[in-house]
Parts: sequence; structure tokens; C-alpha cells
Amino acid sequence: MHMEQEVRDSTQRVLDVAEALFVDRGYNAITLRDIADELGIKQASLYYHFPGGKEQLFLAMAERMFERHRQGIVAALDAGKGDLRAQLRQVAEWFSSQRPVKFITMLHADLAALTPEHKEQLAQKAHAAMFRPLRDTFIAAQARGEIRPVHPDLLVGSFLWLMDGLNYGEMRAGAPPRQVMAEELISLLLDGLLPRTTEATVQATPAGQG
Repeated sequence: MHMEQEVRDSTQRVLDVAEALFVDRGYNAITLRDIADELGIKQASLYYHFPGGKEQLFLAMAERMFERHRQGIVAALDAGKGDLRAQLRQVAEWFSSQRPVKFITMLHADLAALTPEHKEQLAQKAHAAMFRPLRDTFIAAQARGEIRPVHPDLLVGSFLWLMDGLNYGEMRAGAPPRQVMAEELISLLLDGLLPRTTEATVQATPAGQG
């Protein structure tokens, strides 16, 4: 039993390092040698954990990552239940607590390098983990009358693009704190770019004036 635990711990360590490298640099830019060097082991040792090589390792890493995000997103949405803005804030906070991941880029670039079978397997996992909970949330908000009817897939894609944008925003010198940027991006999605005082000004103008 002790040996089995050591193997599990060792496998998790491999996955941790693989996730850091794959997420930061992308599937095509990383080799098994890169991962082995980071771990301080021989490349051949990786095949003990993942006999299928780099693609099997990437698949296991991505499935574990998506499952972690699924649990985090579901918990975040439950915490803000009944209020879309509060829910999106909670999800943004969850993303901020995790290693930055370029989800949209990953789904379009990294998955293209996999075999068709693994590409489909991972796409379904990503959909169940990332898209479905958010899609259901936007549909529920539309049913409550919080937002106007817009195709939920478009809303989910836009929100995830905006969350990806946080990673690029942080790179700029003098950028505001991540929480502030997240709030602005959520406002951008829900309120648009029109000046926030426009509607209030129109409503405050007496009839026959202006």
C-alpha cells in the first residue's frame, strides 16, 4: 500500500510539472525531455507512468485540469446563485486563484495536434467542465429576465475570452489589480461600452427639455 501511494504521488508530481509547462508554452513547444529535465529524472522514467508518451501525458493532465475547473466553477456558481453578476464574479475569483490558462487557445491549438479520438475525448471533457455549467447559468439568467436573449454559446465563449484577457492585461506595466480588471470585464459583458451615465441622464431630464 505504501508503494502504491508513492506511485500515485509520483504520478501527480509529473502531472503538476506537465501542466505548468504545457499551459505556459503549449503542447507543440514542449517535449518529454523538457518535462523530465524539470522533474530531474530520466526521460525514460516518464514512460513508467505514461506508456503512451507525450500525448497520453497531455491527455491525463488536461482531463485532471478540466475536472478541477469543473468543480471550482460549479462551486462558484452555487455561491452566487440567483444573481448573474455575482456568479460571474465568483467564477472570475476562481480563475484568479488558479494558474492562468488560455482555454480558448488551448482548445483550438493544442487539441489540433492530438489524434482525432483524443481530440474528441478532450473536447467533450472541456465542454462538460467549462461550457455546460456557464451555459446553464446564462440560460437561467435569461429566464429570470436579468439579461436579454442572446445565444448562450456566444455568451460563454465571450466570457471565457474575457477571462483569457486577464492574463494578457496583467503583462502590461502599471496594470490594475486582477480583481479590478475582472470586474471591468464582467461589466463590459453585462453592461456594454456605452457611458454608464447616459441612461440616468435621459431619465433625469424633464419632459420637453433637452
